[in-house]
Amino acid sequence: MIQRRVLVSLAAALFLAIAALWLWSARGETSALVEMQDLVDASDNPEVEESEVVVDDFPAIEDSAVRDPALRTSPAAGTIEVLREAPHDDTAYTQGFELFEGRLFESTGLVGSSTLREVDPETGLVLRSLPVPDVFAEGMTVVDEEIVQITWTDEIAFRYSIDSFAPLGTYSYSGQGWGLCDNGTQLVMSDGSAVLTFRDRSTFDALSTVQVTYNGAPVEQLNELECVGDSVYANIWKSALIIEIDAASGNVITVFNANALWPEETRANSQSVLNGIAYDDVEDTFLLTGKNWPVMYEVRLHSAP
Repeated sequence: MIQRRVLVSLAAALFLAIAALWLWSARGETSALVEMQDLVDASDNPEVEESEVVVDDFPAIEDSAVRDPALRTSPAAGTIEVLREAPHDDTAYTQGFELFEGRLFESTGLVGSSTLREVDPETGLVLRSLPVPDVFAEGMTVVDEEIVQITWTDEIAFRYSIDSFAPLGTYSYSGQGWGLCDNGTQLVMSDGSAVLTFRDRSTFDALSTVQVTYNGAPVEQLNELECVGDSVYANIWKSALIIEIDAASGNVITVFNANALWPEETRANSQSVLNGIAYDDVEDTFLLTGKNWPVMYEVRLHSAP
């Protein structure tokens, strides 16, 4: 008898547990259905405001290395005035571009294809070309009567006579080399990060660094450089942007969107981006080109008012 009572009690307890579970489940389903219906009703209700969409007004944001709108305000956007076009060798993987006393010099990259060149700035004709074997050549600049050409990962900089391209020696350095320019007092070098390194013009020794920022956000992948007065102009790798940097503080002063200059026939190749800035200190203009671009442009860059 006792055993039967125990079994009856267990059966009753099990029945009550199942009933409670069913009620809890039904209540949950009802609650979920109500919440879903509330969402449907809200989506159909014109009086319910949509959540605000953050609109980013940075020029060519898809190209920019500065992507977080919370870290910056509206940009200082400059304009590009195109004065003329000239042909450019579309086999040149441009890494460095420099005008010196009316002469245009170019460094091209890729292992097996790296060169140092002199190019006619009016016609784009390659006047002379020196192969730079076994390395991936990067940026270059003219230092007095020499040309200094850096390399990507070989940690070596080559020195050449500007008139004959005869080798004059080398410098060594640590890390990667991307862009190089001469401000008349120091050399300025990029390494693909947001940092510019200032180097001695005679020894190539590193002297100091500055981080490049746009309203506090670091601007990564600084590439080809051009020194103009107290500013450094830089391409940003895989973008159509040129930024003007205050060399002393690292602050970005102006952003130029050169997307309209990007040749249509090169856009399918993600490597064939803007990467060449050469300043003409007589005309106060720039020559711009890119990797494997068939054209170069003489332009005037107008900073934001």
